[in-house]
Amino acid sequence: MTTTELSPDLEQLVTEKAGKIVSCNRSEAGASRITWLIETNRQQCVLREDTGDGPVAGTPLNLTREASVYRALAETNVKIPKLYGTADNAILMEMASGSPDLGGLSKDAIESVIDSYVDSLADLHLIEVDERFAALNPPTDPAQAATANVSLWAEILETRVRRPSPLATFATAWLLDHAPRDAERLVVCHGDVGPGNFMHDGQKLTAMLDWEFVHVGDPMDDLAWLAFRGHHFGGGIGDFYQQLDRWEARTGFTVSRKRIAYYRIVVMYVWLVSCLAALDNGARNLNRFTYLNLITLMNVIMPRAMMEYEGLAVPTVEVELAPVDNELSENVSALVDLIALTWPDSDPGRGMVDIMAQQVLGLVQLRPDILDQNREAVKKLTGETDFDYENILNNWIKTNSGQNQQVLNLLYEMGNRRITPDIAVSPVAAKPFLPLSE
Repeated sequence: MTTTELSPDLEQLVTEKAGKIVSCNRSEAGASRITWLIETNRQQCVLREDTGDGPVAGTPLNLTREASVYRALAETNVKIPKLYGTADNAILMEMASGSPDLGGLSKDAIESVIDSYVDSLADLHLIEVDERFAALNPPTDPAQAATANVSLWAEILETRVRRPSPLATFATAWLLDHAPRDAERLVVCHGDVGPGNFMHDGQKLTAMLDWEFVHVGDPMDDLAWLAFRGHHFGGGIGDFYQQLDRWEARTGFTVSRKRIAYYRIVVMYVWLVSCLAALDNGARNLNRFTYLNLITLMNVIMPRAMMEYEGLAVPTVEVELAPVDNELSENVSALVDLIALTWPDSDPGRGMVDIMAQQVLGLVQLRPDILDQNREAVKKLTGETDFDYENILNNWIKTNSGQNQQVLNLLYEMGNRRITPDIAVSPVAAKPFLPLSE
């Protein structure tokens, strides 16, 4: 890959701050911004670029905010890469040593790395929230902190998502209503805890990465990311309860498993809104199938998590997949985007991708034999007969309350219709959550 992939402004930033570019390659890592791995005549460095079509582009979760945290943590014992420079849409930093991959490590080595990671999280949570973190607009008390991050993501849902999402609409109200307000201490939360977002040398952590979701809040928030992103979505990273004990011993703070269970649902909500926003704002630089799979997963496990949190019965659902027209169209769109991403820009046939897309999408949308199995279930709950069940249910949820069991049952049933054994996320959908009762 040549340096022509970078804009002239970003080439200049790298040259001025790190040296003449020798090679520049795009990393597959990162779900919301492009990460460039760059070698110069002086050193190796990393450039994170906001292309404007990611899920959090144009929101307060920008690279300026992220850069402020690198500066604030530069003189602390939290291991982070050194910040070299910034641009309006990018930050440049040193390339941290080690690897983000845990694959190939022994069980003991993985546990050693994760223990080191938990220690680093604890060290982060022990840092005083002072004027260094003013750019994070920190909440002033636990009650405000309980809803601040959810409110931020609710704003992203409102401003960055066009398609109706009954689950996201319901979850917004549910999370604000159930937010715990008894945190003993507010801390700097990394906001995206889990494997892949740190580097290690095979025995211990060498750097914490990807601070784009950083905020001030309840430390149980970060521990919930470890529970979900690390143990539920991934797994094989040791004993979570021992890791909680380790964090508790290092910080001197008390773990609240109930609050972790709540913030675990917040994590899923963040994933859901991120995926919806990415699909509605292009995501042309990213694989749309990733977002579609994760939305499918969230539509199953989020209703189940909310029901379990409330102590409601989780219904047994036995349904078969019956795709509706918008789902098929979205998958065809994703396939077209994937082809377009890998098609050489200089090839005159590139324009045929868009022509083929319109033809195929038109055929899919005109198929009269695609039936919507969710129509009758929504009709029973809302009394509406319109075919557009997502908009009907979305609007009904906005104006009705006190129907948690009914709505969650319906959302859970609708979500399960999209899960089949051949979908990559189906094992995660069927996996039980780690118990987090007090």
